[in-house]
Amino acid sequence: VVLHVHLDADADGDDTVFGPTARLENGQRLALLDQVKGWCTSSRTKVTIRPVLDLNAELTTDTYAIPDRIREQVVQRDRTCVFPWCARPARACDLDHVVPFDHDASAEGRPQPGPTATSNLAPLCRSHHRLKTHTAWQYEHLRPAVFEWTSPHGHHYLRDHDGTTALEPPVQTSAPEIPKPRRP
Repeated sequence: VVLHVHLDADADGDDTVFGPTARLENGQRLALLDQVKGWCTSSRTKVTIRPVLDLNAELTTDTYAIPDRIREQVVQRDRTCVFPWCARPARACDLDHVVPFDHDASAEGRPQPGPTATSNLAPLCRSHHRLKTHTAWQYEHLRPAVFEWTSPHGHHYLRDHDGTTALEPPVQTSAPEIPKPRRP
């Protein structure tokens, strides 16, 4: 079993003080710190500690391929597929270049419009990645973990850690009113 545990911690002089709960990335569940300690002290448990990632730092590379460190930062930042109302865990998603990477830009001496950078990447599950790529769905990365989507019909949705919010009510279209004939 692999668990990705996220803990809140504060410095108290030379000591690190952990909060009482931990967020388990798989399933977005909470666990008590004492539970996590118990799991880690079992003689059959292998514990791997990875460096802390600053989720607000801008990581970038000149290549199209996404290095593990950038992938990990985006997965931790966004947690799930960022398509409206989708809750598939980000670890099971493709990482999409929000502004498409131009494979010819470097060879032609042009600046890269869609760099491989944390500010230009977002997790999309395979079906929503295909929907975005092959239909008129579009989105913008407004700030870390906040995206604005536009549907093919022009509806706008804000997607963040709190979920999805429709930015305006859908426009109701109805048949034109037919005037009633007047009586003489």
